[in-house]
Amino acid sequence: MPETTDGIEINARWADALLSAQILVAGAGLIGGIRLRAGTGPVRDCWLETVHALFNAGSGCGLPWIRVPASSAAGRLTGGIDIAATLAAGRPVHENGILARADGGFVILGMAERLSDTSAAIIGRALDDGVAVGSSGRIQPARFSLIALDESAGEEEDLPPALADRLTLDLQLDGLSIHEAVSDPDLVRRLAECLPSPGACAAAMKAVTVPDEVRGAAAAISLALPESSVRRALDLIRVARLLAVLGQVTQVSPEHLAVAARLCLGINLDPQSEQPQLPEVSESDDGEDRPPSPPEAPAGEEQPDTQVSHPDPSEEDMLVAAAQASRAVLAALDRPDRSMAAKLARTGKSGGIKTGSRRGRPAGIVSRPPYAEARPDVVSTLRAAIPWQRLRNPDFALRADGSVPPLRILPNDFRYIRFRHRTESTAIFAVDASGSTAMERLAEAKGAIELLLGDCYVRRDQVALISFRGSSAETLLEPTRSLVRAKRSLTGLPGGGPTPLAGAIRRSLEIAGMVQRRGQSPLIVYLTDGSGNIALDGKADRVRAGEDAQMLARQGAALGYRSILIDISRRPRESTRELARSMQAQYCPLPIVSASAVNAIVSAELSKGAGQ
Repeated sequence: MPETTDGIEINARWADALLSAQILVAGAGLIGGIRLRAGTGPVRDCWLETVHALFNAGSGCGLPWIRVPASSAAGRLTGGIDIAATLAAGRPVHENGILARADGGFVILGMAERLSDTSAAIIGRALDDGVAVGSSGRIQPARFSLIALDESAGEEEDLPPALADRLTLDLQLDGLSIHEAVSDPDLVRRLAECLPSPGACAAAMKAVTVPDEVRGAAAAISLALPESSVRRALDLIRVARLLAVLGQVTQVSPEHLAVAARLCLGINLDPQSEQPQLPEVSESDDGEDRPPSPPEAPAGEEQPDTQVSHPDPSEEDMLVAAAQASRAVLAALDRPDRSMAAKLARTGKSGGIKTGSRRGRPAGIVSRPPYAEARPDVVSTLRAAIPWQRLRNPDFALRADGSVPPLRILPNDFRYIRFRHRTESTAIFAVDASGSTAMERLAEAKGAIELLLGDCYVRRDQVALISFRGSSAETLLEPTRSLVRAKRSLTGLPGGGPTPLAGAIRRSLEIAGMVQRRGQSPLIVYLTDGSGNIALDGKADRVRAGEDAQMLARQGAALGYRSILIDISRRPRESTRELARSMQAQYCPLPIVSASAVNAIVSAELSKGAGQ
């Protein structure tokens, strides 16, 4: 429901957003920060401007307000040797990193869902310890609050756990229009007047008492969340204390805890629900049933004492009251995206992570070349060599003319940038087109390929197709993502004849090698009954054909190619199972072939490769 504040009508969700802004500014340096789930737009900019205005009004202008892209290198976050100043001064000069420069202020992290694990660990450590350790070992104070701008477009994107676990508040602005985001200077001024003075909030929080029942309720809510750490219970208590400070009371109530749970768990208010807005809670509108007030006594008469004493609430009563004050809390506890099983079930980008590459995202600085033609990184090399110049050259100082002696750089000072990128996956289908049921198999293989191509744009996969019949194997479809091209290649494909299984394995290994040389991850899928009767030389010899197939299967296993053997015979044979063991493939007997079953098997294997 819309709230009315001094004649200004405010949407319930925007009222929670303003309350989060007050808590964030009042608890600057006391809470980790906020996860802001919103895309780029005027609503997000309006909220950030409100926070900035509250921050400047309460703390004065000139305090840090630093925007940092997620692609910033780890060295920029922590700082290190200032090469230009060092060469000019003739002695090591340290520079402050971004985190140290943000001491006492805010860091706005753009596109936080793309932050690397290394940078997330550095920021998380600074939030825990309040200091930033530079690459030269210098310790700098870094007490700041983080605003992580989460622009995740789907379930496959998420904040790094090291960062998400340390963000106290969770705010979602998607779905709010610019008309609902009230940005009034008078409103911002009144919100700023409610904030405590700088430095007084920490002392006021220490004076706020928290009943044991409220602590127990916070612990119960934290334990009910899947994969939740003890930080969540501490965050709930900390935000509840801040709400009590903003409400100018000295004891945390269950309603404070309920609102803290709503703000910390990212629960949006239901527009049809009537819930109290804190820190100012009206006793007449809290949703509880109250007995009718007695009639007023005439003037001059003594009014009888009708006050009923209530016993102190128990721990169970406090927990029930905290849950009832925000009915969406219980729904959030069962939210599927908060469970670890849901995270493992997400289909992300396929392919393994390849290190030692010439391209990709920087993954750190190493002292050995990641590949043969790697060139040293000049800046990192100078930073590694400068601290040793006093030992290597005792006269390393400014000369009389102001110049600096040449640096002595040794081979062990060389530093290299290591890159890594996630490779694409290519599913290579080898379909048995021989026998009386060949057309049925090809139809189901075509359906499976069409289903897989529908997900290629999400997982960045490619598909290739090999058909083997007669005396040889034929490549019908080179690795591609084009669904039109796949349909055209499969149209009018004949079937019947002998089974050149060995030739199909050899051809699939050739395509897998080509795919691997392109930097992709191959996955070979065989749809066959395993009864090969054509040898590699094209002659009809069942015994020799079996030996050739076993030899090539062991060769594929030695090369490390992932493979799946789907046995489509009506009665699975031991020889086919033995062939799968030789190529170290996943064996899947499937007497009744269906496109959905084949697609499920292949998609599960591709997703497994993506998680490695």
